[in-house]
Amino acid sequence: MLQTPIPIEENNEPLVSLAYYSPRIKVYPFYYHQKINGSLPDCYVRAGVAERLVQAAERLDDGYTLVVLDGWRPLSVQQALYDQFKSVLLAQGWREGEELFAELSKYVAKPSVEPDRPSRHLTGGAVDVTIAGPNGWLDMGTAFDDFTERARTHYFEQVDKPDDHALYIRTNRRLLHRLMAEAGFTNYSEEWWHYDFGNQAWALQTGQPAALYGGILSLE
Repeated sequence: MLQTPIPIEENNEPLVSLAYYSPRIKVYPFYYHQKINGSLPDCYVRAGVAERLVQAAERLDDGYTLVVLDGWRPLSVQQALYDQFKSVLLAQGWREGEELFAELSKYVAKPSVEPDRPSRHLTGGAVDVTIAGPNGWLDMGTAFDDFTERARTHYFEQVDKPDDHALYIRTNRRLLHRLMAEAGFTNYSEEWWHYDFGNQAWALQTGQPAALYGGILSLE
């Protein structure tokens, strides 16, 4: 039986473009570059999320920026990603059923427009981020959207006798996590890049009585 969802008290914050929001934030709309159906050439988030991203970015040393890979995600993009990953799992030998669904939902939420259970990215309160330095994106140990156990946020905290490279990755992940947590975000533990604010996942982790953001179906 599905757990009763945390209620949503929609605060009606608008979606805002991050393209020129702050010089400390860069956008790389990952799915647009991958030509995913319905993807956009910009990244959008709720206004309160944008403000907190600036707070996180401004704590970085000079020469470093926060890179936003995805924010508000149209339903068509969520569906395309869900179908794509399901096809990958089926090709790996998974069979239709509860185990497949459980593995699939670990990394890509089932598209939902239910008023009381919107997909995280549909709310504009979920954001996928990394950090860029003078020599490019910092090494976080996996690529974005790497659906393996190495993508778990604390994976490198649990490596036995880590070498220098593993320690470097661990330091980078710790930096990202600290910056985002200090700005009020919560992290999805299966993905080092995924952070939430204002949505139901954030409310659940922080013990809030209600979420601030419900689903948004279009930019208009």
